[in-house]
Amino acid sequence: MASVQPTQYSPTPAPPPGGCPGEVCKNCGHCLDGPYCCNCGQSAGTRRIMTGEVLGDALFSVVQVNRGFLFTARELSLRPGKAIRGYLTGHRVDYYSPHKYLFFIGAVTSFLTSRFHSFSGEYTSVETFAGGAHAFLSAFFQYADEYTTLVNVISIPVFALFSFLLFRRPDYNYAEHLVLNAYITAQQLLLFIGWMPLATLLPVPAHWLPGGYVAVTLGYNLWVYVQFCGVRTGAGLARAVAAMVLAYLGQFLLNLLFFRFGGMYL
Repeated sequence: MASVQPTQYSPTPAPPPGGCPGEVCKNCGHCLDGPYCCNCGQSAGTRRIMTGEVLGDALFSVVQVNRGFLFTARELSLRPGKAIRGYLTGHRVDYYSPHKYLFFIGAVTSFLTSRFHSFSGEYTSVETFAGGAHAFLSAFFQYADEYTTLVNVISIPVFALFSFLLFRRPDYNYAEHLVLNAYITAQQLLLFIGWMPLATLLPVPAHWLPGGYVAVTLGYNLWVYVQFCGVRTGAGLARAVAAMVLAYLGQFLLNLLFFRFGGMYL
């Protein structure tokens, strides 16, 4: 049986004896003939690294603001259902992918909630509950402060399940409903980031602000479902409301269970 020989390294071809008529690739020394090296693929525009380039690369490599983040945020604010439907039908080049969009906004939200105690500091400051219930909810909202992104990511499969079941259409499978609800969750977290400064600017009791935020996000969620599914009848609107109610109940119960049995290990 013949033995398999290891792949031999092929040295980079040297430039012709007379030199190159133009520039030489800084990576492999091959003659350049176009915007990219035909030998190794490196850009012909490679130059010295400057401070602005370092900062720009750091920003664009994380959020790619110049390649879809701001466009996605705008579309999900103005026409979310139509934008997500367009993404699923193939118009994707201008959009930030749902998982990147969710985790970047989720990371920012987690930092802000853990820094300013957005949940535990506002909800549990009101002595609505007493005794063991108050202690449990205080611990739960502290968990929500520290693991905001996790709390929301856990909910996405639940929302996708109910939107898939109550809007059964052959056009969209369960995976596509995951994309739908990932975009909704990310945009709700973005709304939360914008909502937080109101806690210091508006002269209202602190516990009113979370209630206002919940009302806004519920309205946003319903608006996206109605737009996405093309709801035109009262029955369709009732299905959208039912999907939201069941999903939010499922999310709350799932997070309580996760906190009760898994939160101690986080």
